[in-house]
Amino acid sequence: MIFAEPLGPGHVARQQVCRAGEALVWAMYRRTFYYAVDGLDQLGAPGRSLFARGASAVGRGVGDFALTVLGGGGDSGDDKAPAADHLVFGPSSASLAASAMARFEPGRRVDRLWALTSTRLVIAERYVAAEPVEEKSFLGKAIGFGREVGKILADNRRKYGEHVEGEPVTVPDYRIVCEFSRAQIASVSHDRVTFVDGSGFEFLLENPAVADDEVVVSELTKFWLRRGERLVLGLPPIVGYVGGVVGGEVRLPLVASSPMPALELDKQRWPLPAPPSPQDWTDDPTLGYWVDAPAASCLAVSLADHFAFSRGNARLAVSDQRVAVVYPTRLFEAKPSSVFTTFAEIPGGAVRSLETPCVGASLPARPVVRLMFADGSSLALRRQS
Repeated sequence: MIFAEPLGPGHVARQQVCRAGEALVWAMYRRTFYYAVDGLDQLGAPGRSLFARGASAVGRGVGDFALTVLGGGGDSGDDKAPAADHLVFGPSSASLAASAMARFEPGRRVDRLWALTSTRLVIAERYVAAEPVEEKSFLGKAIGFGREVGKILADNRRKYGEHVEGEPVTVPDYRIVCEFSRAQIASVSHDRVTFVDGSGFEFLLENPAVADDEVVVSELTKFWLRRGERLVLGLPPIVGYVGGVVGGEVRLPLVASSPMPALELDKQRWPLPAPPSPQDWTDDPTLGYWVDAPAASCLAVSLADHFAFSRGNARLAVSDQRVAVVYPTRLFEAKPSSVFTTFAEIPGGAVRSLETPCVGASLPARPVVRLMFADGSSLALRRQS
């Protein structure tokens, strides 16, 4: 279940960091950094950095070297030192990158949001307001304690990390602590920013590896395919809401509008989606699907309705001849006569393309499966690594 994951960095950056008219290029959460700066050791003290020596020897291979030294990646790695997920490099301690990071402590785990926009590079830290301290008498404290215990006992809503059943995922408050103008930046990529003085930041990203679910593929091949059919894609059930834009209107969450199977489902006990940010839908831990369609009658909506209704019980199946929503037959029959029951079957000729892109502005990249239909509609499904 993905509901416990934090709201993704792209969604947060767009709402907390970006100015009006400013475009977001990418955003990421980073926690631990070390120095790869000439004249400094990895913790920023004067000395010859192991990272700098490694970088000098292998050029841009700082990242692999860092993970080996501080991430426990080698036989002699120090397991007590937290692994670096970003590095500060440069020709001296007076360089732009090193000077800016001097305010932070290397080697510590501190959550920060990094965002590259059309005008600047921003570093922001999460802000949590301190709760007011109220002086109370002994009796007042006892009464207050009793009330808090009563609230806890009475609140049986499910908790998913910071998210709560029935409440929208909140956008955490991040405040900018450091920024660099585009005039200071010489070059950028998804994993590296280099300034005009040769200093910069390297981000050690591990892109999620997505593989086919062998059990799902085997089951669909054996129990769903017709004679002469070939399975193109089979996905496990995805637990999450459907969001989308239908007829120019944002629907979050989307509610099924077409007739659905006679199926009794348990009470839904999920958090609600965060405030809408369509380009960042994969950042929302409650969303499993996104539909774009010019009208509710479109093919993508006919599939999306089932995913919105089924609460994670239905799955997508694609063969070289058709696309369909597939339910376990046991949900309908006490003694099932088959393994799967098919709904919303669409002939393969109505499918314009099937893609597996990465979408959104967050890094590491978020993989999805996207079906494009001849009627101009599309349906994207989140893929789990």
